[in-house]
Amino acid sequence: MPDKVWDDEGQVLDVLPSGGLTTFTSGDQLDAFSNMRTADPSFVADGQLTYDLQPILYQQVTSANGTIAHDATNRCATISLASASSGEDTYMQSYQHYRYQAGRGQEIFITWAGHSLTANCEMYVRYGNGSNGIGFASDGTLTGSRFEILSDTGNGDQLVSQANWNQDKLDGTGASGYTLDPTKTHILVIDVQALYVGRVRVGFDIDGAIVWAHEFYHANNIAVPYIQTANLPIRAGIKATDDSATGSMRFICSCVLSRGGQEQIAGYDYSVEGTVEAASGARTHLLSIRPKTTFNSITNRVEFVLEDVEILVTGNNPVYWELCLGQALTTPTYADANATYSAYEYADAETLSGSPAVVFASGYCAASNQAKGVVSRGITNRYPITLDVAGAVRDMGTLTLLVTGLGAASVCRGQIHWKELR
Repeated sequence: MPDKVWDDEGQVLDVLPSGGLTTFTSGDQLDAFSNMRTADPSFVADGQLTYDLQPILYQQVTSANGTIAHDATNRCATISLASASSGEDTYMQSYQHYRYQAGRGQEIFITWAGHSLTANCEMYVRYGNGSNGIGFASDGTLTGSRFEILSDTGNGDQLVSQANWNQDKLDGTGASGYTLDPTKTHILVIDVQALYVGRVRVGFDIDGAIVWAHEFYHANNIAVPYIQTANLPIRAGIKATDDSATGSMRFICSCVLSRGGQEQIAGYDYSVEGTVEAASGARTHLLSIRPKTTFNSITNRVEFVLEDVEILVTGNNPVYWELCLGQALTTPTYADANATYSAYEYADAETLSGSPAVVFASGYCAASNQAKGVVSRGITNRYPITLDVAGAVRDMGTLTLLVTGLGAASVCRGQIHWKELR
């Protein structure tokens, strides 16, 4: 008989026959690829709702009878339906589709509460959108709860009700001994082995321990990928399953981690440049970058990472520059950054309409008759340069460079350098 091996908390892990290597099999200690969980996973994203509904990070999509409100007391979002018609769906979804790193386990935590669910409505939380994603849904009862993989591939959707969970039904009879109450606060845990034919685990973090409730198996089991993409957003909402639906759920927080992933990822680098005369004392448009609506005829969810901005003043007066979001332009003309290989497009020297919503970086660039000034600055930020939920361009998903001449008009050139992750 082999000797047993215990962890620091006294849990038996497992061993191979005597003389073999120790094999750790605890579900809490391995990710979806059977790699040991690291103490320092790569951070991908988080979305706390402490101060507001994070309108820069999340889009609010409300139906005719749906509302979304910030609960300042409980520091969360309350998503509600009132006398809603069948099919009405009100939800929050992150603008960013978080990139999955192949060969790493993507781990997602979402905190929520069923709160006040009544007949004809159900709440859901998922890593995904309306057609591709992994998540949990419930009408407020345990028997009316399910885990789901939504997919537009030929494999189709997989909806597994509580009675069919294959790890722990969370009805008090499983190994954990817990009974799930979907109306209370919970931490949903999703562990994704993508590569599009891998294993998916779903469960809950209860009292500091992860209780895996169900596993979806795909390798050596299905004929096509189980999901179209693992680069997905966070979505939480409530949906009417029949007429006269009234109810609410609380969306509290979310976190996406890459187990064994990298913070700095190699991407596809591109840059564009433009020229304009900065008007004296007035903002002037120099450059804008935004995602194309489609890339290779597929809705564009490629991730944008800003690398640096460079300004060169060729005129005789200094220039003040601003990098911003939410700057509307009057009937702009956009061109492909690279028609074949880039998922982004740009416009230069366009006419401004109003003022920007957010200026998140700025500076000065000097000039004189004898010498010209250059500024290059790497800028880190979490502003999503993306399309909206429906796949349309938006001003808040467009990066814009503005310049202002100081003392007099001054000609300048600008360059924006970024990388695309896909």
